[in-house]
Amino acid sequence: MEKREYLRLWARSPVGIGSAALALAAGAAVGAAGAGLPLAILGAALAYGAALAASLVVGWGPRAAVAEAERETAAAAAARIREAAEAKRKLAVLRLADPEVAAARDLAVLEADKFLEACRSSESCDPVGAQAIADCVDIAGAWMREADASSTERRFGMPDADPFPDAAQRSAAALRDKAALISGRRSATSGEAPPSERLEIEEELR
Repeated sequence: MEKREYLRLWARSPVGIGSAALALAAGAAVGAAGAGLPLAILGAALAYGAALAASLVVGWGPRAAVAEAERETAAAAAARIREAAEAKRKLAVLRLADPEVAAARDLAVLEADKFLEACRSSESCDPVGAQAIADCVDIAGAWMREADASSTERRFGMPDADPFPDAAQRSAAALRDKAALISGRRSATSGEAPPSERLEIEEELR
């Protein structure tokens, strides 16, 4: 851990926050004694530095920094899980008229559910898998916009302003690819080997 990162984490930890409070109290006491503002600031700075050095010597500082790093990591993972869950919810409620696109979407939702379950179990969230869920929403949304535009153009006999050949097939294929990616990242998140690897291991042990 770099020095700057250590200091940042220590300052955000309960030990660091408590040290800052004590340092402010020390500075206030110096100021109340009539020493003046510059000496009060100096007293607070010295008290804070002493608390930092003492916590490093006794080991509280490193432990507090590590605990704060773990807390930040867990908070970031929880935020990504919430975002991925919201993306999955949006994907699940889209009304897709084409059966192939809808089936591919359903597969992506199924894999997203498994991925999120693994994330919650491990209290971590693979960013690649989370992004793949968001990508599915974009893919399905793009197909819906194309389908709506094509319907309007056919209704009023308008030329196709933005041709999208084989839109349904290509969108469904893209959703299936994302579903496969989400499945793979679920295995990475849970720490479990993919079914194919587990089968190979079982075969080798026979």
